Amino acid sequence: MRSLYITCFGGLYRQRMTISGKSPNPPSVKKLQSENSSRPETVIPDEVTAQLDVVYAEYGHRKLLMDIFSPSNLKGPKPAIVVVHGGGWLNGDKTKFRAPAIELAKRGYVTAAIEYRLGGEALFPAGIHDCNAAVRYLRANAETLEIAPQRIGAVGGSAGGHLVGLMATGWENQQLQGDGGHADHSSRLQAAIVMAGPMQMTTGSVAERSLKNPKQSNSNKWLGKTIQEAPELYALADAHLQISKNSSPILFMVGEHDNPQRNQPSRDKLKENGVFTGLNTYSEGKHGCWNQLPWFIAMSDDMDYFFREHLKSD
Repeated sequence: MRSLYITCFGGLYRQRMTISGKSPNPPSVKKLQSENSSRPETVIPDEVTAQLDVVYAEYGHRKLLMDIFSPSNLKGPKPAIVVVHGGGWLNGDKTKFRAPAIELAKRGYVTAAIEYRLGGEALFPAGIHDCNAAVRYLRANAETLEIAPQRIGAVGGSAGGHLVGLMATGWENQQLQGDGGHADHSSRLQAAIVMAGPMQMTTGSVAERSLKNPKQSNSNKWLGKTIQEAPELYALADAHLQISKNSSPILFMVGEHDNPQRNQPSRDKLKENGVFTGLNTYSEGKHGCWNQLPWFIAMSDDMDYFFREHLKSD
């Protein structure tokens, strides 16, 4: 979605773009899949209503889009989930996590699969500004979207997991809010799920890669500097450092072969602050298993259970 192809008399030319193109619409008809297909279906079922490419934030001429999926057969205020895709902070688009967004909508949630500004377009904290703007947009439009404004959660995987973790722990930090609109509404989450995303940026594997492999480090490209050059910037992006008693409950979900111990320090710190946390590990799962069969169904079940527990009505 980031290559512009131009045809002319001289041939076909490819121009790499800094901003992803508009994501394709979901298929309207289920495709024939081989029995060994590992991908969950993304056709929108009859029980789900879709609003695609909804503008949720604007920065000058740049419009940020979300795809909203709602259960068709449920009336009245419903819990909402912001769905944040992964891609190393540098790649991906809102279609990447479309399958879990649709699956959760089937289970009674209003889901918003969002795009956010990637590192090639705008450096941190732009991406987290967008994520928090998405939450504020949902709250500001809660009545129209039939959302319960105090029952909003988020789920993200990999880099999206890091962003969700930062949303959950850094919501009180004004430097992470930005000017994407609806400043009169809170971006606080009532529950968050982090799937194989780092919480720590100033320590751990992210910091180590920033120093030892600076040219290959995604965090260096996303923040624009190494941790040695800008320790305060890495601290701002560090979800672990910002954990407090006011942090949102966080469930960590990870495949068995995807370093389940990755966020143990954050789980310990959350517990010390009296904030609910937990870890679900999935047998034989690797990075990205949340978007693959057979793990997709089990992980969707666990998301549903967690959100039902922590997004209860008053």
